[in-house]
Amino acid sequence: MEGFHYYNMFETKGLEYILTIIFFALLIPFWMILNKKSAIGRRIKEALGVLSLKRLKIPMGIYHSANHLWMYLSKAGIARIGFDDLLMHITGEITVVPVKQPGETIKKGDLIAYMNQKGKQLKVFSPISGSIKQFNTILENETETITSDPYGNGWMYEIKPSNWIAETSQCFVAEDAINWTSSELVRFKDFLSASLWKNNATSSLMALQDGGELREHLMSELPQEIWDDFQNEYLKDFSEHKNNE
Repeated sequence: MEGFHYYNMFETKGLEYILTIIFFALLIPFWMILNKKSAIGRRIKEALGVLSLKRLKIPMGIYHSANHLWMYLSKAGIARIGFDDLLMHITGEITVVPVKQPGETIKKGDLIAYMNQKGKQLKVFSPISGSIKQFNTILENETETITSDPYGNGWMYEIKPSNWIAETSQCFVAEDAINWTSSELVRFKDFLSASLWKNNATSSLMALQDGGELREHLMSELPQEIWDDFQNEYLKDFSEHKNNE
């Protein structure tokens, strides 16, 4: 019959099915490539040492002070103190020179040690008052212990506290410690950008990864001027504690 056209519906649908199969056949390997690239990207970031909250150890049962020292009170009433994991990830491997000796009495905010890193230095102030019982001499010979095990064998001093409850009331514990550490990462990034700019060290902005991510141990690559700013601005609130009392 003139004007009548015959279409095979099954042939048309079959073509659609074939196209659908081809589409998914192309989509699956594309999706696998994207996921593989994402996984590779994560591994590259880990290899480069991108500093993030997930890479930090934050024990729930210890006190974290504002100057990035931790404290733990034993059943015997002796407190151990040391450097928190964030500070170690920022500075890299360090050596510690004690200022106070066993038997000496200290107050919160007293200078108790120097932290040295490739000729650069930070002052370390006590987060509590009390009597010095012991300095961890392991740190004099096995400096890598501070960075690898900061909350264990990397402790710095043992102190018999004289005002524990009052002096730890402003410290961070458990979930508060996690939230505080997260905010300190942001604050460090802001500090670093400002300090690099102020000291005309913009060429050192490579200390930040693409996208503004922080690299671990990046302070080890920066000059003493940045370390001075870190002491006076990033750790300023606590290092001036005694002067504000």
